[in-house]
Amino acid sequence: MMKPFKSPVLLVMLVTLIIFGGALVYFTIEYLSQVTKPDLPSIDVMGHQIGMWLLIVTMLAGMPVVGMGAYVMYIGSRIHVTQQWPPAGMGFRVETPIMLGDRARLVGLGVMGLGLVLVVFGLILPVVAWKVSRAFIA
Repeated sequence: MMKPFKSPVLLVMLVTLIIFGGALVYFTIEYLSQVTKPDLPSIDVMGHQIGMWLLIVTMLAGMPVVGMGAYVMYIGSRIHVTQQWPPAGMGFRVETPIMLGDRARLVGLGVMGLGLVLVVFGLILPVVAWKVSRAFIA
């Protein structure tokens, strides 16, 4: 069973998120005020802004995917090396059936492959979004 978080940790997390959120809003407003003309916004400038926002959002979405993929690859390597599913120390219940030997190695290789797929998609996601945004804007 996991230990509950202490309230100071949650408070620090909340304050950090508020500070970074405020900074993001401030820099976004500054960037938009410098890029756009107040009288007549250009179609090219708006297209550039849409492309940049799409790139930023997909990069922010891709970073956690890469982290999750690395963790899944780590779990797969532990399964492959120990030849046991679930690997020792993972926190499963005592009643959980254990898979040993070649079958567990195969599961480990499969889990490492899925982790690699996650890492690759997390890295390719911003590139694909940039190419798609360029195709629609141009």
